[in-house]
Amino acid sequence: MRRLAAVLVAVAAIAAADDAAAEQLTVALSTNEISIDSNFTGASVTVFGVIERDAVTVSRAATYEVAVLLRGQRESVVARRKDPILGIWINRASETFVAAPSFYALNTSKALDEVSTRPLLRRFGIGLDNIGFRYAGRATVDDPGAAEFRDAFVRLNQRSGLYRENTGGVDFMGGAVFRSTVWIPANIPVGDYALTVYLFSGSALLAQAKDTIRITKTGFEQLMFTAAHEQAALYGLACVALALFTGWLAGVIFRRD
Repeated sequence: MRRLAAVLVAVAAIAAADDAAAEQLTVALSTNEISIDSNFTGASVTVFGVIERDAVTVSRAATYEVAVLLRGQRESVVARRKDPILGIWINRASETFVAAPSFYALNTSKALDEVSTRPLLRRFGIGLDNIGFRYAGRATVDDPGAAEFRDAFVRLNQRSGLYRENTGGVDFMGGAVFRSTVWIPANIPVGDYALTVYLFSGSALLAQAKDTIRITKTGFEQLMFTAAHEQAALYGLACVALALFTGWLAGVIFRRD
């Protein structure tokens, strides 16, 4: 009986592996690099995807659902709460987010509760409510005090356009072909951004595809950015010298005899 049970478990595992590999996801981007100059007001990246199925797999009863997620690099951020003291708003309590994404844009074919289950979405950080924040000095991310700062931090990033969730942002052009457009705002930080496309059916995750988008500065902006980060001391001295020269020049121009 034990041997039979072991065989049945092995067969079930193989069947599950075959089912997980039944669909393959292929994606292509309209561009993998966006250059920022002084006239940059934002840009869009279109993601094209194709769902490929092997010849022996039967059609699924549930429809396909897709989530397209573009995430920036994780960074440490301090969020502060201002409280009124004698009529003056002063910074009081604060919370440090150890690994907050600098940018988060999610497009989905349907509402998240129709795409998959909350535990699975939370596992992969799909959805603004499921971003895996880590907090400095707290034992649990479910602490009510931490949740207050977390919600405020997400709202502020939504207002600035750095955090977005777009239900219906994935369009199927056929049974196995889809398209999604991700908006890149003008205030996006430079760096490499991770793009992940998730394929679901019947709330189960079937496949993933990954790519990278690079945001760079060009021209004079790139020169200043490089100087500020790689030659900080010289950059600071140059700024001070420029400020002194500008002040002196203004004094000369507006001097009264």
